[in-house]
Amino acid sequence: MPLQEGRNLHIDAVLSNVMVGRKTVGGIVSDLVPVMNVGKQSDVFYKSNYKENLLYDAGLTDRAKGAKSREVYFTVSSDTYYARNYALGTRWFDEDVVNADDPIRLRQRAAGLVTDRLNIDYEARVAALANNAANVSTTVSVSTAWSNTTGSRPLDDLGDQIEAFRELTTLRPNVLIMPEQIATKVRRSDQIRDVLFGDRGGVAADQQIADLLKVERILVPEIMYNTAGLGATEAGSGTVAPIWGNKVFLAYVGNLQSQDPQDTWFQAFRWTDPAFGVPFAIRAFPHNDERRSQKVEASYYQTEKVISPDLALAINSVI
Repeated sequence: MPLQEGRNLHIDAVLSNVMVGRKTVGGIVSDLVPVMNVGKQSDVFYKSNYKENLLYDAGLTDRAKGAKSREVYFTVSSDTYYARNYALGTRWFDEDVVNADDPIRLRQRAAGLVTDRLNIDYEARVAALANNAANVSTTVSVSTAWSNTTGSRPLDDLGDQIEAFRELTTLRPNVLIMPEQIATKVRRSDQIRDVLFGDRGGVAADQQIADLLKVERILVPEIMYNTAGLGATEAGSGTVAPIWGNKVFLAYVGNLQSQDPQDTWFQAFRWTDPAFGVPFAIRAFPHNDERRSQKVEASYYQTEKVISPDLALAINSVI
């Protein structure tokens, strides 16, 4: 079967376009991790040591009359990626179609189910990488938990770590990740409210906190996941927990594929399978006469990598 014919038969272009922009409620991964579209499923990419640009050697740049300029060099290391295939499908039966108020909506709901589950999986993968101590420069704790909104000093704690980050990397962190269960305490911190409002009272907005800290973005993950198994869930129980846990992260996130490539904490590499023709594909399978059912499948190829662990630090025991 020719490649293009296979696409026409199996890829639901309309659903693919709708679902590619679908965000799971409360997730931050699409705003945190820059995605590079790559031409090969696996390949090599190169990294340089930015600290070489900061070397100072007294007298190095002086040139005597008629002499050649001294030369300096940079080193390049390499790393690899492999874009794994993530896929999930669901099936509905002829009886469901007959009894559905709108069969088209049934198909969209099926596509939405697998897309949401794939997005939960994506968010959990990135959060797991972030919470791995090997993927940050250091993990520190605060002296007074921020849940103590009257006695803690979150503005001082964050300011101190931002300066520690700058002294380590020469860069200011441009992203603060603060899960909602922590952010709700920080917004009501007496220290932050006093700085912003004085005696007038009020609750700080996330952008106001970002402005105080001179951080470009505050990302507040609210996304939860069900920690129970399928059997317990179908029996009516199930326990939800925050995917990102109870840590705060300061990080610098750049983009390796910009015109002026920037170092970054995270980078995702996404490959488009030529058989699919789109980065995120919803495949519609023909009707299965034996099972009297139809199936859709969502699929994409990607890997996420921590490029520079020193471009992130974690703050633990904040609440």
